[in-house]
Amino acid sequence: MPPLSRLTRMLVAIAAASFLAIVLAYLRTPADRAGRTLAAAALIGVAVAIIGVWFTHSLRANRRYAALLENEVASQTRSLMDSLAATAAAERNLRLVMDAVPDAIVVVDRAATILEANEPARGMGAIPGTTQRPSLFDVVNPDAIGVVQEKLGAAFEGDVQHLEVPLIRADSSHGIAALLYAPVRDGSKITRVLILARDVTDQRRSESQYQQAEKLAALGQLVSGVAHEINNPAAIISGFAQTLLLDELKPEHRDMLQMMYDEATRIGRITSSLLAFARAGGKQRGLVDLNDIARRTFALRSYYLSTLNITVALDLDPSEPKIWADASELQQMLLNLLINAEQALLTVERARTITVRTRADESDTRLEIADSGPGIPAELRTRIFDPFFTAKPEGVGTGLGLSICYGIARDHGGRIWVESEAAGGARFCVLLPRDQREEARAPAVTTQPSPAATGRLAVLVVDDEVALREALLRFLQRRDIHVEGVADGWEAIRLLEQRAFDVIISDVRMPGMSGREFLERLRRDRPDLVTRLVFSTGDAFTPETATLLKESGVPTVAKPFDFAVLERVVREVAGRATASA
Repeated sequence: MPPLSRLTRMLVAIAAASFLAIVLAYLRTPADRAGRTLAAAALIGVAVAIIGVWFTHSLRANRRYAALLENEVASQTRSLMDSLAATAAAERNLRLVMDAVPDAIVVVDRAATILEANEPARGMGAIPGTTQRPSLFDVVNPDAIGVVQEKLGAAFEGDVQHLEVPLIRADSSHGIAALLYAPVRDGSKITRVLILARDVTDQRRSESQYQQAEKLAALGQLVSGVAHEINNPAAIISGFAQTLLLDELKPEHRDMLQMMYDEATRIGRITSSLLAFARAGGKQRGLVDLNDIARRTFALRSYYLSTLNITVALDLDPSEPKIWADASELQQMLLNLLINAEQALLTVERARTITVRTRADESDTRLEIADSGPGIPAELRTRIFDPFFTAKPEGVGTGLGLSICYGIARDHGGRIWVESEAAGGARFCVLLPRDQREEARAPAVTTQPSPAATGRLAVLVVDDEVALREALLRFLQRRDIHVEGVADGWEAIRLLEQRAFDVIISDVRMPGMSGREFLERLRRDRPDLVTRLVFSTGDAFTPETATLLKESGVPTVAKPFDFAVLERVVREVAGRATASA
C-alpha cells in the first residue's frame, strides 16, 4: 500500500480515538445526565460509523494492494523464466557451434585443469567434468609436458602461443597436435586460457612424403648426370675387355679380362638401380615386377649389409608376380624396411639374417621382410607406424621411415602390419592388391621378327666420348661391321649427306645437338633414316630420357654395352630397314 494511504488511515484512527475520549469525558460531568446520554449515544454511533467506514475502506485497499502485488510477482516470474530459457538456448547454441568446429576447443585454468571441451577435443582425449579432474598434461606425451607448461605460463601472462606437441588420443594411439593458446580476460585479469588444437598427424605424414619425394626428384637429377659420367667409362672398359676376349689369350689374361668385364657390368647394374630408385617424384604407375623390385633394392644394400655380417635371403615367388604400382615408391618402401631391419640387427650379437619373401595369389601380393633381431615389444607395435615415433637410440633414425611405408601401402590400396615373437625377431608384412584391369593383364601382342641382316654392314656412331667410339669401332670391326664415329649430331648430318649407313647409333645426351634434336632433324630432312636409328644411353630412367624413348619408339641399348646384344640389335635394325625399303 502507498505511504499516503497509510498516513490517512493513521489520522482517521487518531481522530476517532480523540472523539471517543471527548465523549467519555463529557459523560463523566454531572449536569443533565439524560440529555448528555442521548447526545453521547449519538456521537458514539457517529464514531462507530466512521470507524466502520474506515475499516471497510482499509480492507478494500488491502485487497487491491494484494492483487497488484500478485500481478507484479507473476510478471517478474515470467520475465525470469524467459531469461532462463533464453540463457539455456544460448548455451545450447554455443555448445552446438563448439561441437561443429572440426578443431578441438579446450578451456583450462592456471593448474591446466580442463574446464570445458568440445566434442573433437573429447575425441583427442580431453574429457572435462569427471571426478578425476583431468589435466591438459594427461593428453600430451610426457616428453612434451615441460614445453606445454612453459607455453601455458606465457599465455597467462597475456601472450598468444603456438606450438606442436606429440599427442596421446582417447584410444591411446599417438599423433601430432598443433596448439594455439589464447588468454581469456575477465576485466584486467586472465583467469582462463582457450586452447585450439588440431590433429595434424596425417598432414605431417603427407608433408614428409612430399619432402621425401622432392628430395628424391632432386637426387634423381643429380644421379642421372653422375650415372651418365660413370656409365661412359664403364662402357669403355667393358667394350675393350669384350674386344680383347675375342682374341686367343693365356688363361690368366682371359681371367683378368673377364673380371674387368664383369665389374664394369656390375657398375652398370648399380647405376641402373640407383636411377630406378631416384626417379621418384611423379605418380608414374604401371605394371611392376615385384621380384625385380626386390632384387634391385637388395643390390643397393648388398655390399653394406655384408660388411655388417648380415645375411640376406631372397625367397621370391617363382610366378614373378606383377602389380599396378609406382615402382619407385615400392622400392622406397622396401629400402626403408631393409634399413629398419638392418638397424635392429645391429643390437644383437647372434646370427644376423634378413629374409625378403614375395608371395601372390589371384587377388593379392604379399611382401615380407623378416629379421632375426630383438623383436618389437607388444606395447610398441601399435605405435611404430606413427610419424616421428622411434624406439631406436637417439640420433639413429628420424621416426619417419615406417610412417612413409604405411602411407605408400595405403596409397596403393593395401596395408602393412608387423608380427613379432616373444623369442625375438620381427616380420613386416605388406599386402597389395593385384591389378584387375583387363588391359594390364592382356597378353602382349607378338609379331614375327624381321630377319637379321647378314654380311658386312656400315654403322655410324654418334657419341661425344672418343674412347667409347674407339671401343665400338674395335669390337664391331672384328664382327665384320664397318664403323665410323662422329662427336655430335651436326657432324652426323653432314656425313649422312655424303655416305649411306645401314644403322646409326646415337647417344641421347650430347653437347651441341642432343639425341632428341638429332631425331627431329632426321624426321624433317631424312625420314627414311629414322628406321635405322638406335639410341644408346646410361640414364634411361630420367623423365626426359624415358619420355623420349617411349614417344619415339626407337630401339635402345644401355651403357655399359653388352656387345653381343649390341650386335644383335644392329643386325635386326638393319634387317627391318632393308625389308621396309
